[in-house]
Amino acid sequence: MTVAVSIIIPAYNSAAFIDKAIESILAQSFDDYEIIVVDDGSKDDTVASLEKYRAKIQLISQQNGGASKARNTGIQAATGEFVAFLDSDDLWRPQKLMDQVNAMRAQPDWVACYTETSYKADEETLNAQSEQAPELVSKDLQQVFLHPYLVTSSFMVRREVLNKVGLFDESLKTAEDIDLYLRIAEQGLIGLLQKSLVWKADIEGSLGSLLSSYQDNLDVVDAFLARQGSNSASWGDLVGKVKAKIYLDWGKDLLWNEQCFAAFKALSQSLSLKFSGATVWLMIKALIKAALSPLRGSK
Repeated sequence: MTVAVSIIIPAYNSAAFIDKAIESILAQSFDDYEIIVVDDGSKDDTVASLEKYRAKIQLISQQNGGASKARNTGIQAATGEFVAFLDSDDLWRPQKLMDQVNAMRAQPDWVACYTETSYKADEETLNAQSEQAPELVSKDLQQVFLHPYLVTSSFMVRREVLNKVGLFDESLKTAEDIDLYLRIAEQGLIGLLQKSLVWKADIEGSLGSLLSSYQDNLDVVDAFLARQGSNSASWGDLVGKVKAKIYLDWGKDLLWNEQCFAAFKALSQSLSLKFSGATVWLMIKALIKAALSPLRGSK
């Protein structure tokens, strides 16, 4: 039986918090959905902690393969008109599904949509949320390309669009979400609901914080440009701007981690794409820190 929304939760060692994620689904004001939990080879009591929900969820267990593989397994099992994702340590506000489904049905030119997100639990609670309908904003491919950092737990996409563009790229350790968002945005408009409908756990040391994620981001940009074919030349300036920002952020992170020469190299790449006085100053700072580090070590 087809439902309106297939909700996919990838779970790995999530026993301590996945029940809260599921409870936030069960508290939704919209109830035409299915919950697909993909246990990605957990070594803790994740599966046992889900036992009380077995009548309300579809549980799929597989060997550990990472979040992308788990989400792809869930997508392949989905039957809904729309597919939504919820990470096992995130929460949804009660109006999340209702607001998104209503928006998607009212905006047939939207291929997907996302919502605003809260990050600090002490700033807002799930129940202290206005019932006012969210403002709707349409974003074209260029706008998404310039700012593709959507929160996966806020994302909803038409299943027919996923069938067309394919699944998460499992070869990417990070930036696989950005890669998918861009492929989806190539099919039409992506909508933003200007209302905080998700609370996201901000966990230190997550995959997105790895230094390797910057190279993955660059690879995603190159793959995007390759897909543009004969139109790739018209994207030149924007690609340069986006890559300059990636290299700049990479350089900052490397500098913070005391990898001064690598930071200088990344910052040089950024400067070659877009001049910035701030980037020049960071390059000087990297050289100064590199010169002083042997002196600090000799003390």
